Amino acid sequence: MNFLHVSDLHIGKKLCGKSLMDDQRHILAEILEMAAAPEIDAVLVAGDLYDKSQPSGEAVELTGSFLTRLANLGKPCFIVSGNHDSPEQVAYCESILSGASIFVSPAFNAAPARHVLRDEFGEVHLYLLPFVRPMQVRRVFPERAAEIRSYADAVRVAVEEMHVDPSARNVLVAHQFVLGTSAPELTDSEERMVGGVDAVPAEVFSDFDYVALGHLHAPQRVRGERVRYAGSPLKYSLSEERQRKAALKVHLGSKGEDGASLEVERLPYHPLRDVRSIRGTLAELTAEQGVCMDCVFVTLTDELPPLDPLGSLLQSYPNLVQLRMENSRTGGGAPIPLERVEERSPLEHFVHFFRAQNNGQEPNAAQMALLREVVEEAEVSRNASH
Repeated sequence: MNFLHVSDLHIGKKLCGKSLMDDQRHILAEILEMAAAPEIDAVLVAGDLYDKSQPSGEAVELTGSFLTRLANLGKPCFIVSGNHDSPEQVAYCESILSGASIFVSPAFNAAPARHVLRDEFGEVHLYLLPFVRPMQVRRVFPERAAEIRSYADAVRVAVEEMHVDPSARNVLVAHQFVLGTSAPELTDSEERMVGGVDAVPAEVFSDFDYVALGHLHAPQRVRGERVRYAGSPLKYSLSEERQRKAALKVHLGSKGEDGASLEVERLPYHPLRDVRSIRGTLAELTAEQGVCMDCVFVTLTDELPPLDPLGSLLQSYPNLVQLRMENSRTGGGAPIPLERVEERSPLEHFVHFFRAQNNGQEPNAAQMALLREVVEEAEVSRNASH
């Protein structure tokens, strides 16, 4: 049996205020194309379908279109809610969706049910475990509340209450922070608790032949091939710049003494736009090149402040995400806000420019008084000319 394992779609997410709906529409179409391949038997979506618990109307519409097209493939799709999702939002019309072979995890109110698939080797038992917190599991299993003190305890109890048959082929779709023998690769766009108190040991899942995980955006193994993160399909922060995003094609064979035979293949994504960082002087970054459509984080290294750097950069990089100045005066340089620039007053523009050129330092009272005087004189002169 072959599964397509994807996760962390984060539909509706923005990158530093920039909409990624076109990028997500493109990558969802690519996922659908992968799922439509004749060898794929089922699709696993391991959480964070949405980016917010209350997604925008546009995000809901795109998700609805995606799920409809998945259903039209005639292949079962299994979805769990992640920590960014509202479980009730994801499980809306759960019974109707299941009639179209779209199976979603309900809000955690009982031990996850078993779904049964079949191939030439017999049954495959598949379970859906949404993102759970200790208080949720204590509420569902009050008789075991005393032993549920951590996320690891909560997931262990939830798994034990599934009563998994270790002699069968078992697959779990889950969304948690799972630790193996090596340190996980984490990124800026992942929200996690301080100190790793939400960590769950991979050993909790020893009865499963494959665990399709979501939560971490970097594709990575946790426990050999059997416990894996697919990662997000798009780069959702600059810290993901060097990641190679891919869906996972999982081939589950017959069961042996050491578990079911397993082969995992990466299926690379081809995003509409890349996310990357560039640095140099304004002249270097705009010299002799066409328009670059990537989402770029720009660091300008000019010692003397160039005239209208944002306007010049936008001609070459219309999807500029962040701009910072870095030179001997500014040091590392704070990012120059790009959102709603047109709404700032001339005085606010001067203040933002002053901060960027002086390592975040605010102008003092005398400097502010001088700035106000210059701005007011300019405005009086402009009004008089009209």
